[in-house]
Amino acid sequence: MKATVSLKDLKKAIDHVSVCVPSRSSIPVLTGLLIEAENKETIKILSNDMEMGIIAKCQAQVEESTSVVLPGKLLIGIARGMVGETVTINSLSDSMVTELRCGKSIFKLTGYPPENFPVFPPFQKDKYFTVKSEQLRTGYNRTAFAASNDETRGPLTGVLIEGKESFLYLAATDGHRLSMHKIEKINDLVEEKIRFIVPSKVAAAIMRAMVGERVDVIPGQGEIMFDMDTVTIYSRLIEGEFPEYESVLPTEFTTTVTMNRKTFLEGIERAALVTTPEEETIYLQFNNRKLMMTCESQGMGIAKEEMEITIEGQAVNIAFNSRFLIDCIRVAPWENITIGINGEVAPVLIFGDNDEFRHLIMPLKVREEE
Repeated sequence: MKATVSLKDLKKAIDHVSVCVPSRSSIPVLTGLLIEAENKETIKILSNDMEMGIIAKCQAQVEESTSVVLPGKLLIGIARGMVGETVTINSLSDSMVTELRCGKSIFKLTGYPPENFPVFPPFQKDKYFTVKSEQLRTGYNRTAFAASNDETRGPLTGVLIEGKESFLYLAATDGHRLSMHKIEKINDLVEEKIRFIVPSKVAAAIMRAMVGERVDVIPGQGEIMFDMDTVTIYSRLIEGEFPEYESVLPTEFTTTVTMNRKTFLEGIERAALVTTPEEETIYLQFNNRKLMMTCESQGMGIAKEEMEITIEGQAVNIAFNSRFLIDCIRVAPWENITIGINGEVAPVLIFGDNDEFRHLIMPLKVREEE
């Protein structure tokens, strides 16, 4: 290969694909980045860890169109440190060495055989649906944090994508909290109902690599592809059944509390400053148009915050994991939020003035008064 590319464009493309470049692998070529020419004016950079793959394109002047695979982490570090306007990529004849020139810097890197790099599975783009890029990013941002980090929990480690009529529903849960978001499709060429689970790592990659105004989502057999202007993300799907989340959402409450989201969030964050990873509980006392927030931990101290609220129904004391509560309130889209409560131990629903976003969270046991 011999090509010249803008350093700015190269950095951006490498940043997009860097999400799935492992530092170590039993298959050494997977730690590399494949660089190949699509045509005389475009190069592609690919990463693939066998569970997920990313292709990023950038404009280039291509003189020779052979492919090279260069050490991924090393190339990422070199690209970030380079200073100049353009980079020349030149694979030296009859060797695995590729030369990179940028400004006054010259690197000669030993790579891997390109033929050993795993190819992407073919996708037929005859059945797909399209959503706005920013809406998909927002949907993942409001749900993926609730997925489980325990790899043994299968479906709970991913984000559910479910298509119903003209809407797309995203949901994630770790068993202690459940986050849901609804977005509208631009078009839909998938006739049957869709329901699949995407790994959380893919959600993180999409939020990082989002380009263009639209995303074409192409479901396959056990696989999925997200196709954007200059970035394509491929992933295997998670097998198993995701919980029927809508059936657990309460619709009636003994107590409903409405408050300013920003004031509530700032109060929780201040009170939680005295918590520790072992003691993250926040106690909420709803009574007489006032909310008292209390956090306490051994060796750190105690913090209290008070704010005005609107309350309907019974006064109630309830406790939550403060970090879980912050995660939810931080991404809620409304000026005011409503909390629907059915006593101290039943799941609590956090919602607003529309059904775009909803969050269910399990309370913790309230401490006994001494």
